[in-house]
Amino acid sequence: MAGHKGRGLHSYTVQEAQNATMGQAGAILTNDTSNDIDAPSNQVFVALQMVEDVTFTTLTQEDNKWFGSATGATDIDSNGDSTSGITFPAGMTIYGRWTKFNLAGGSIIAYIG
Repeated sequence: MAGHKGRGLHSYTVQEAQNATMGQAGAILTNDTSNDIDAPSNQVFVALQMVEDVTFTTLTQEDNKWFGSATGATDIDSNGDSTSGITFPAGMTIYGRWTKFNLAGGSIIAYIG
């Protein structure tokens, strides 16, 4: 998979693409609360594992099928999806497709896919 970095899942074999969707393209361990953490070019975060209790300032979904950090959302396209005020407990893993996040507190392992 190393030769395909940054070109998207369509450039992988079927097996490589399946592995990548499970986070085998790498991971980021962070407790940085001062910067947005962006997924690498042409990739997303596919799983977020909480190492400590985590709160997000922002959690940006790839598209409206996945929850993120929209506030006051009530229509079907945004799923009423605010993460404001939610604490995700240590040990929890959430799955989806996120392009970036910013932590308000805690530490996280973000798996790339």
